[in-house]
Amino acid sequence: MSIKTPIVKVCGLQSVEAASRAIENGATLIGIICVPNRKRTVDPQVAKEISRLVHDDSFNKVGTKLVGVFRNQALQEVKRIADDYNVDIIQLHGSEQWREFKEVLQKPIIKRMIFPADCEEVVELSRRRDLEVWPLFDSEAGGTGELLDWQDISNWSEAEGKGSKFILAGGLTTNNVSEALALSGVIGVDVSGGVETQGVKDLTKIDDFIAQAKS
Repeated sequence: MSIKTPIVKVCGLQSVEAASRAIENGATLIGIICVPNRKRTVDPQVAKEISRLVHDDSFNKVGTKLVGVFRNQALQEVKRIADDYNVDIIQLHGSEQWREFKEVLQKPIIKRMIFPADCEEVVELSRRRDLEVWPLFDSEAGGTGELLDWQDISNWSEAEGKGSKFILAGGLTTNNVSEALALSGVIGVDVSGGVETQGVKDLTKIDDFIAQAKS
């Protein structure tokens, strides 16, 4: 699967309206939370409606892909939900072994990585682009708005992580996304809370974030 960079991912979508807005603004990826009982867990019916929108070529003219986000769920459960929602990409946000999921699901994978614990694996994956497994630096839980230490990540990327490519998440907003994308090694950004107002996706913030990321 060919993905243009910079990757701009809007995650935690729970409405067709917000998904439509992200697609219309040219988001590379949109994400739905498929982990049970989380504040951003998507309703199954809404997930299917969003999926239909993503896969409607007459509407989705920019090729936005649908990401299903999972965390420490059984492989068969992930497969069932991914098939049900017809997701294009699997995001594994826990301690899963991505190789098993890749082999069975045969879909591109975004794998959450912890800095600095997983740096060695990020380097390995960056050398194997053919695997279609993209590293994502985020906090351990994800979706918390916790800002990572960008300076430490940048320093690592320019030294021992030379040549590593990864997506960055955690605490991103319209005000800092340009700075994030300028960091060494960053090929994309993943936002959720940064485009919300009082816990609900804000259409204007979605507009502004994507525009800033693409500028």
